[in-house]
Amino acid sequence: MKLVSLREQRVVPKKVQKAMKGAQEYIEADNVINLVNCLRSNPSALSRIGLGVIEGAPSSRIESSSTAEARAREEIVVLERGIALLEVVITIAPLLGLLGTVSGLVGVFSNVDIEGAGSSRVQVSSGIAEALNTTIAGLAVAVPTVIAHSYFTKKLERMGVRMEVLTDNLISAFYKNPSEILYSKLKGLVGDKDK
Repeated sequence: MKLVSLREQRVVPKKVQKAMKGAQEYIEADNVINLVNCLRSNPSALSRIGLGVIEGAPSSRIESSSTAEARAREEIVVLERGIALLEVVITIAPLLGLLGTVSGLVGVFSNVDIEGAGSSRVQVSSGIAEALNTTIAGLAVAVPTVIAHSYFTKKLERMGVRMEVLTDNLISAFYKNPSEILYSKLKGLVGDKDK
């Protein structure tokens, strides 16, 4: 369910946010391994992006940024799964209501003969009732779906911006004072997922 998959704790956990905010302190304390361990022990979209930045840190800042952007796009695509279904429901529900409305009105007019006499009031009123009920049903589906779509889209947007800011902070920390010692330590961490 989309509500569960977009919980902030699953996408941008507080521990990972704190670690990525404090990346400069980890680097200055020569303690990057604890940063990496924090990201690895809290699997989330943000931690996967952060690990990608750290793995790419020995390369140029531009390459590291490009890698982070690619990973972020990949994570967002996964998080957006299901949003397209809401968009389809938003589009189709009112159309189905309209189809029912037209069907009900066709029923009304098919019961009225050319002179208007002989048509049953019951048949006319049942056609009008069908038209109104299907309109209500279409709107009853569309309105909550629009609300859900708006909620999830805004939530994704907020989390995406948060991931972007934290990732930029992490990249800045690694390239603020680049050193060969740091990069050699990072090379030891890259690929060693069991530590």
